[in-house]
Amino acid sequence: MKKAILIMLLFSATLPLQAQECLNVKHKLRGYFYAGSSQEDSTALGGFYEDANAPKVINERIRQLSKPSQFQMIVQIDSLAEFQKGIKGFKVFLVNSTNSVISLEAQDSRLNLKRQVFYNNQWLDVEYLPSSWCGNSYHSVFIKPGEYWDFTAPCLKGKHQAKFRFELAVDEQERIYSNEFSGSFNKRQLIKEQGHTPTSIMDPYDN
Repeated sequence: MKKAILIMLLFSATLPLQAQECLNVKHKLRGYFYAGSSQEDSTALGGFYEDANAPKVINERIRQLSKPSQFQMIVQIDSLAEFQKGIKGFKVFLVNSTNSVISLEAQDSRLNLKRQVFYNNQWLDVEYLPSSWCGNSYHSVFIKPGEYWDFTAPCLKGKHQAKFRFELAVDEQERIYSNEFSGSFNKRQLIKEQGHTPTSIMDPYDN
């Protein structure tokens, strides 16, 4: 009886992942990488949205995945996670194994991080970053040495097989890129933006 109960529990635990689907969309997704901060931005105007996804201390798993003395972005498509209810996702890690505090520009805790596809011999965006008309939205988030951020990105599917990567704008000049990975997409994801309708006067985003 106990064995039967155990089998049922194991089946129930795997069911949600089986029921999840990859996103099949025909538009660029709005940026969804939100990060909390290890320290306060003393130069920001204040009033911005502060996300609870704070950096974590690097553990053995992240140490094995990352390289020493680097600030790096690591994509693990075989590390499955739920992006949203019913939407399959995978893990993306930002790891600071340097000896310095890293500062990143953000809008309401949203990092300047987006997915790109290699198509027609060039890297093109299939995600976009909305712009806030409110100056209070703009600030920086910080990650200390020996810390990492843990994010979940959605799995995509479409008609065209391709390779992908993520691009992070550290500031106006510096960019870092993740490892490349395989997947599929729809061509409309190169053109049309997902769009956004403000929910209230406190929502400073029109796109």
